[in-house]
Amino acid sequence: MKNIKWLLIVLAAACLTTACGGSSDDPGQPGNGNGNVVGEWHMVSWSTLTAADIYLSFDDAGAFDLYQRLEKPTYEHFSGTYSYVGGKLSGLYSDNAAWGNSYKVTFNGDGSQMTLTGVAGTADVAVFARAPIPEEIRSGELEAAALQARSEQTLRFL
Repeated sequence: MKNIKWLLIVLAAACLTTACGGSSDDPGQPGNGNGNVVGEWHMVSWSTLTAADIYLSFDDAGAFDLYQRLEKPTYEHFSGTYSYVGGKLSGLYSDNAAWGNSYKVTFNGDGSQMTLTGVAGTADVAVFARAPIPEEIRSGELEAAALQARSEQTLRFL
């Protein structure tokens, strides 16, 4: 009976230690670089920009697509290849230009958010949430509609 009592105490202590240790399944807790970048992502925040909208897509074969609206009212599409090794993300655009930075990658507990932190010279921090890229952005429909609206509304000198 005495051994069963001690066994129950040890099991209870183990359960309490596990429960209080900070679960990696908690979406609010920072994770590590061992998550999966593969999928589609939408930028939630970026430490150095306030007026930007960015979608990223990474596939299993090492290709990425980037749809960004930075200094223009329309989205620009870029593609290329990426490498994700040891929690570090880097890449090349399709014209062989290297990304402006490599990024340390961390995930929240359930993998629904990814944080990219620049590793070279800048303190850029961008947070992305898993989200599908809207078809009108992927297809370029929004850009075509914006160009059409701009040409219809633009005053012309001659």
